[in-house]
Amino acid sequence: MPESYLLKGLLVGLVFGVPAGAIGALTIGRTLAHGFRAGLATGLGSSAADSLYALIGVCGLTAVSDFLLAHQTGMCMAGCVLLAACGVRMLAAKEPVPAATDRQARLPLCFGSSFVLALANPATILSFLVAFAAFGITGRLTPGQGAQLIAGVLIGTGGWWALLSGLVAAFRGRVTKNMHRKLNQVLGGLMILLGAILWIRNV
Repeated sequence: MPESYLLKGLLVGLVFGVPAGAIGALTIGRTLAHGFRAGLATGLGSSAADSLYALIGVCGLTAVSDFLLAHQTGMCMAGCVLLAACGVRMLAAKEPVPAATDRQARLPLCFGSSFVLALANPATILSFLVAFAAFGITGRLTPGQGAQLIAGVLIGTGGWWALLSGLVAAFRGRVTKNMHRKLNQVLGGLMILLGAILWIRNV
């Protein structure tokens, strides 16, 4: 039976997607505030960045990876500032947008901000190489195998964000204004804390 690089990519994607972290907090917060589509767009922004880094790893683009890793500190610190800014904005949010106006959520902004946030960690390339090796993905891949692998990563991470956004959206109607305010305080505070920790680690 031939190896399924799509399945391997899917498993790698789940490994990267399930540990939610800062993007998870952002996805939950935006789903509560603006609905399912805003949360999904936020998660998919991270999936796109992960897929891009996986592509760099699969193609062996050492010049690109070396450049990104050489500028890792500056990129990570910029990501810390963006993460803290998102946290502050979440703390300032007062109440969720009514379901009828969910379509007005700025989906491109949700996607773009999480894409940049996830892209601000070039070390992800190395993490993908380690994950590929753990799943027995070694040596040069054919274009078809590489495409399957990247598609699997995108489906795996995207599927996780769709599930998380869907679960949060399902309970959104039961969240009172007071609960929403407290959740924003917790999630926003967590994002600011993570940003501060990452900043200190990179100073």
